[in-house]
Amino acid sequence: MTNPIISIKNMSKSYKDKKVIDDLNWDINKGDIVALLGRNGAGKSTLLESIMNLRDFQSGELTIWGDKWQDLSETKRAKIGFVPQDTVGFEWMKVKQFLSYLGSFFPSWDKQYCEELRSRWNIDENQKVGELSGGQSQILHVIQAISIKPELLILDEPVAHLDPAMRRQFISELVDLSCENSTTIIFSSHIISDLERVANKVVILNKGKISQNYEIDQLKSNIVHMKIKADKPLQQSEYYSELSSWHAFERGATAKLLRPLQQSIDEFIQHAEHQIEISPLSLEDWYLEVSNESY
Repeated sequence: MTNPIISIKNMSKSYKDKKVIDDLNWDINKGDIVALLGRNGAGKSTLLESIMNLRDFQSGELTIWGDKWQDLSETKRAKIGFVPQDTVGFEWMKVKQFLSYLGSFFPSWDKQYCEELRSRWNIDENQKVGELSGGQSQILHVIQAISIKPELLILDEPVAHLDPAMRRQFISELVDLSCENSTTIIFSSHIISDLERVANKVVILNKGKISQNYEIDQLKSNIVHMKIKADKPLQQSEYYSELSSWHAFERGATAKLLRPLQQSIDEFIQHAEHQIEISPLSLEDWYLEVSNESY
């Protein structure tokens, strides 16, 4: 079993009397592409910025490649790419200057690859950073982070201002980066359909804690909508206690399975005393259901 690239143990962070990160434990392994989900205010940005040593936390331990941030070598730090939610600074620089300047701090920066990305995304090299649109500015910072060919890439809402075509192109670049360099990627987003295309793990942050943490393939094969047939309105019994969103109707009930059962779905249906029909549940519907459960 390999050691995790990032290991967080009992991390807590408060602002005045509000606990934003609450005794959080989380391991991220090499090559994982992790979708970090959560409502506004759940603590996603605070968590990602804490990983990047941009925010202090009051208690707990965080290690990257087995070292605390202060003990992390410059060589290792240079292998981390980060795009914050709010990209500000360097507004007076032209795009070409910006990419060259920041790239010079990273030994692995690939100038030719950086230029290919800039050209592919139609960012004018002579335009000033401060004159770019919100989407262009976001892509510029993504280009800078990707072109250093990082071993660890952390992205906080990187596609919020992008149109669907640019988002698809962005996802494609992430897939290529991961395949070619075994890059470990953590990114938060509210656009579930994009995450589904690229992530192999999904994590939900709720009230400063990780409330859900699944392999996406395992999760998708274990979440369904159920129609349970009976000759009268059906109340939820102990057998069905793990189902959510229970609604009785004239001839049975409907419910959703939002978490993998101890047994397979086929076994669950086989041993039920009622006939059950199932249909797939999308990740977006799953996320809406579990996030509403928690509030």
